[in-house]
Amino acid sequence: MSTFCKRNTSLTLRKAIVTRLFPNHPSRTSEQGFSLIELMIASFVLGIGVLSVTTMIGTSISRNLSSKNDTVAMAAAEQVMEELKTPLFSSLTVGGSTLQSDGRLLFENPSDGSAYATVNNYFRNITLANSDEAGQTATYQVRWNISAAFNDGTANRLLRITIGARRLPSNQRLPPVQLVFTKAE
Repeated sequence: MSTFCKRNTSLTLRKAIVTRLFPNHPSRTSEQGFSLIELMIASFVLGIGVLSVTTMIGTSISRNLSSKNDTVAMAAAEQVMEELKTPLFSSLTVGGSTLQSDGRLLFENPSDGSAYATVNNYFRNITLANSDEAGQTATYQVRWNISAAFNDGTANRLLRITIGARRLPSNQRLPPVQLVFTKAE
């Protein structure tokens, strides 16, 4: 008997023994589909993946809006900064909008959310093109504070100028941006 016939007979014999000992055991050659449990697990895993991607898309849209607002608000603050850089040092008066202890400008009262009043000559509303809607404009309120950063009683003086900008009407999701620079005499 040839080697091929011996192997074939041996394989047939093994299949017969496995079928007799384990009648419910599926053979390797039979075709099977997915069980209901396997299908449910696969659907659950796919659902988790789709939910994660959906959440990620929503978060990225929100972050994109916030980033766009920060960029435009910073442009408004920079516009005021350039205007405050040009006058003579002696023409700048210390004062302006309210500063918190950490140096941030306050637009609203932290306890009740009411808006702080603007200080004359220390605020400006700037209207810029709205990048969200073509042909529309957006208004940003820019406030600033000028404080003495250094004064030794001589000609060596330094002013700290803090500029903040936020979109109007106020939106809690879009906090104000802030820019700080110093001007020396």
